[in-house]
Amino acid sequence: MAGMIKDPKAAGPRLAGKGDASVTRLHSLDVFRGFVIVMMIFVNYLAGVAQIPGWAKHMPDKVDGFTFVDLVFPGFLFMVGVSIPLAQASRFRHGDTLPGLLKHILLRTVSLLFLGVIFVNGETFSAEATGLSQNVWFLLVLLSVIAIWSPQPKLAETAKRHAVLALKGAAILLLAFLLFRYRGKNDSGQIVWLKHSWWGILGMIGWAYLNCSLIYLAVKGRLAALMGALGFLIALYIGGRHGRLDWLGSINDWVGVGEVLGSTSANVMAGVIVGCLFTGEKASLPPSSRLRFLAVFGVGLYLTGMLLRPLHGIIKNQATDSYTLVAAGLCCLAFLAFYWVIDVRRWRGWEFVFMLAGQNALLAYLLPDIGEFLSGALGVSHWLWPYHSGWPGALNTFAVTIVILLVNAVLTRAGLRLKM
Repeated sequence: MAGMIKDPKAAGPRLAGKGDASVTRLHSLDVFRGFVIVMMIFVNYLAGVAQIPGWAKHMPDKVDGFTFVDLVFPGFLFMVGVSIPLAQASRFRHGDTLPGLLKHILLRTVSLLFLGVIFVNGETFSAEATGLSQNVWFLLVLLSVIAIWSPQPKLAETAKRHAVLALKGAAILLLAFLLFRYRGKNDSGQIVWLKHSWWGILGMIGWAYLNCSLIYLAVKGRLAALMGALGFLIALYIGGRHGRLDWLGSINDWVGVGEVLGSTSANVMAGVIVGCLFTGEKASLPPSSRLRFLAVFGVGLYLTGMLLRPLHGIIKNQATDSYTLVAAGLCCLAFLAFYWVIDVRRWRGWEFVFMLAGQNALLAYLLPDIGEFLSGALGVSHWLWPYHSGWPGALNTFAVTIVILLVNAVLTRAGLRLKM
């Protein structure tokens, strides 16, 4: 394959850093992101199906091992990491300053933390105290969020722009009202307002994104420094498991330093290292060099995780060091396959199934929840048909996933995209 490359600068996508104007979008990342989103939707629905094989569900809590289902969340974290160098390079290239970039990172983090806490508070929601059903409250919150985070059309006529601004203003007022009205019940039966118990999936992604974005900026994308940071994040988790972070006290209770800022962030950092292969000076690397790095890096992460397995096991719910490394290694190898097929061999045409989901990932992520809250508000207990066990239930899950993808495609084609 290397012998086929005559001009390294002409081979494969070129994504460089600040000051480089000749940049091509990395199609394999969009497709890989879409694939992860599709799998996340599918396995989330599949979790509610009874009487299916164990390999189609999460490994039971505290059991050493993993299934393909346990690799979906790490895949999401990994692709967040790959996007960080590319996104920062793009913002600098379009004239953004360091303060502007830091503001963007902070706003995106706060948005993810906010959504994470909102979803977590569903566990204590009290319809009686709130004055609204849980389905209606969450449906209105998510629709408000979509209206607020939809980008302002740049070339639309004045009347349309004013209408969009009015809609955003109304959504902000509605969201503020809904947050004010929220009431929940704690374990003691006391009425409580929105509170932090843990950050939820989106919140964990937000903390890891913030952590790795700041590290990447601090070391200016130097690969050796990022490798060192990856090792430190894994060590941070191991130290936390063995009491070396107890002196942090309430900070551990607030964010979970070892698990969230340690091993979960390490999964994102593995993606950051891969993303560096497509920015700056490495933008001109031939595909063969990238493929070799991805193969060695992926296998190395996997084997390191297996070597550390006797320490804490491969346990998803504890975000163990071995789980993080093994999952990141497999995600790296999966991304290698996508990159080779789509951007090196250029076998395209089939990837449209995942492309739109990858380009509008947050909307695709939220649509299943919107669908569930909408169906609950309308009193519809099942989608498509009332089968939720065995192979009929699995087929139902597949069909619902297709429906979500179609809805996402229609809304994306219509111009509805979520940007934080």
